[in-house]
Amino acid sequence: MFAGLPATGIGGIFYMLLVFFMPFRELWRAMKGESSIDRWIFIASRWALFAIVISMMYTQALIMKWMMGDDMTKFMTAGVNAATGTESRSVFGSALYLSLLSLAGVMGLVYLVRFVLFVRGVMSDRPQA
Repeated sequence: MFAGLPATGIGGIFYMLLVFFMPFRELWRAMKGESSIDRWIFIASRWALFAIVISMMYTQALIMKWMMGDDMTKFMTAGVNAATGTESRSVFGSALYLSLLSLAGVMGLVYLVRFVLFVRGVMSDRPQA
């Protein structure tokens, strides 16, 4: 997550993933007869915002690369290079990759905690011998 790039934090990436999957959920609702034109207008407005955020991320990454030069770009993409073992020279791609990796880690940890709490609840409900 880099300062200056909007929506590259965990919350921004999570929001963009939710917006990305909104039409698929609405298609399912449409097949069940629960959809409306107002919902599709709302989804279209969220997709317009989604497109603006992505384009601004890309534009800011280009500006940062132009202003900082190749030396700073190599420094900023070092985390992705270390994580993947391949060379990345894209500030935009690096920011997205590291944010998605962070989001996956947080979501994995949340599901692990939920599982542990579920198992503890099941184990505490068992009758003692």
